[in-house]
Amino acid sequence: MLTHHLGHKALSRRSLIASALTGLACSPKLLHAATPPLSSAQLLMGGTLRSIPGQFSELASAPLTRGLGLTTPIQLTPDVGLDGVKVANEFDNSIAADGQTAIVVPGNAFIAAQTGDPRTHYDFTRWIPLLVAHTVSVVVTRADTHLNFAHRLRNFFRGHSVRLAVSHPTGSELSALLGLSLLDLHPTPVPGFATSQEALNALSNGLVDAVHIMPTRGSPPLLDTLKSLPPGVAPLYHTGDLSGTPLNDIPNFLEVCEQLRRRPPEGPLFAAWQAASAGICTPFAVALPMLTPPPLVERWKNACSAAAENEDVRHWAETYYFSLATGENAAPFFSRIRPSAEAQLALRRWIALNTPRWRLGQETRLF
Repeated sequence: MLTHHLGHKALSRRSLIASALTGLACSPKLLHAATPPLSSAQLLMGGTLRSIPGQFSELASAPLTRGLGLTTPIQLTPDVGLDGVKVANEFDNSIAADGQTAIVVPGNAFIAAQTGDPRTHYDFTRWIPLLVAHTVSVVVTRADTHLNFAHRLRNFFRGHSVRLAVSHPTGSELSALLGLSLLDLHPTPVPGFATSQEALNALSNGLVDAVHIMPTRGSPPLLDTLKSLPPGVAPLYHTGDLSGTPLNDIPNFLEVCEQLRRRPPEGPLFAAWQAASAGICTPFAVALPMLTPPPLVERWKNACSAAAENEDVRHWAETYYFSLATGENAAPFFSRIRPSAEAQLALRRWIALNTPRWRLGQETRLF
């Protein structure tokens, strides 16, 4: 009996100690205090200092340095590749999950991964999002003006495809190319346009019929661009959130689809369009490697929240029509970029089917 009693007391003591340790481990303040301070940190940027990720990194460097408790300024490591693929490969394959390195990557890196670009050797779905910028884009087309919207669009493009200005078919205009295909407008990509302004000039000269306007490509503010559209050109649809802006009368993709096709879009290609549109409407995102210790993740999240609230950063973001989501608010935006396996397979099949046609200057087919 005595032995049993003593054993019970010893077991209880061990249980109490274990419970106490568990309580200590679950305390955020104690976790933060127990986490060794970061001696240094760096931002890997998917672009030069003049790129969108580079501009953000420079503006955010001071608040990030303070928020992370660094004694020396956070290191900015630019990359000459503008689409972020090179730096994303380095981040996913060579960076330790020690909380010392975060990536600032442009949306084109997500599109490259979605489309199966052979250069991609990373899985962005494993990253931990800290901050996600999101914006809007608008597809504008040539059309007659004397009939209602749906009729004038059908009449204008009856018998020929829509010539869409693109940098290259699977680049920033991918969602517009797929979107016009889902609208049964049979787009033909016309490559070689590096900026929205170049594409709009071609639209004015009748060389193309449609342009995908994105405020991430060095163009003027979106509202100014839409006010100065050439005669006979009008917005077709927008992606992103225009609520509360002077542009909220522009229909979204679903509204236009119901006008032109009398039914809502569905199926894996539509799901692929949703993911591609989310990626293209993401000017940049800040993320940590998978398996970064939770206390360090929290430290970075707090620092990114402080950076997003910085006056210089907010003014810069407003100029570009960017909204910045941080902390737990960033995760939903990041998840929208991740296509399902079925959607990704459908997208890659669609690209494989149409790539030979695009090279010959032929219109896009859905299947």
